[in-house]
Amino acid sequence: MKSFAKYRYTTDQQFVVDIIANDSKALEYLLYDRFRRLLRFNAMKAAPNVPVDDLVQELYIYLSADNWTRLKKYDPELPFDRWLSVVSYRFFKDFSLRMIDSHRQIPITNIKDQQLLNAGTIQMTHIMMDIRQGLDKLEPPRDREILTALLVHDEEPQEVADRFKVTVDNLYNIKRRALAKLIQKHLLELKIEN
Repeated sequence: MKSFAKYRYTTDQQFVVDIIANDSKALEYLLYDRFRRLLRFNAMKAAPNVPVDDLVQELYIYLSADNWTRLKKYDPELPFDRWLSVVSYRFFKDFSLRMIDSHRQIPITNIKDQQLLNAGTIQMTHIMMDIRQGLDKLEPPRDREILTALLVHDEEPQEVADRFKVTVDNLYNIKRRALAKLIQKHLLELKIEN
């Protein structure tokens, strides 16, 4: 457990001055002591899918940028903990949204969503395994290769059509017939097993 040097300040304004002066005791007090719970709570509330420690580190970088420019805008009329609460929550929320945008994902907001995603991933894996096993047995080889290219490798239809020297329209006909054979074969295997 990290031990903290005792830091005492008389006013919020003095505290801000000490932080801007890079006083290590004031910085520890800000990030790990007095405001730790506030920052962690805001981080978990605003960005539940991002590790809390990462968010607090990013907030420190944000506040300290350009020689603490943002902190210099602190209004001493407002209690520092309220100012920090508003600034940190907005920062964590914006940071989370930027991460989502950069990954082009929909955020997973709770444990049920995560469980559904995991179940869906497992189910999709089983489906893909079934498709691949079915494709391995599919005849003729050209049908197998076309379905593998389109379904498993997600290749562009025009590229596949060019490789097999067929039109895209004919490629879709081959795909439809091959899928029908694959499904029929799979249903027959299920009937035999039962």
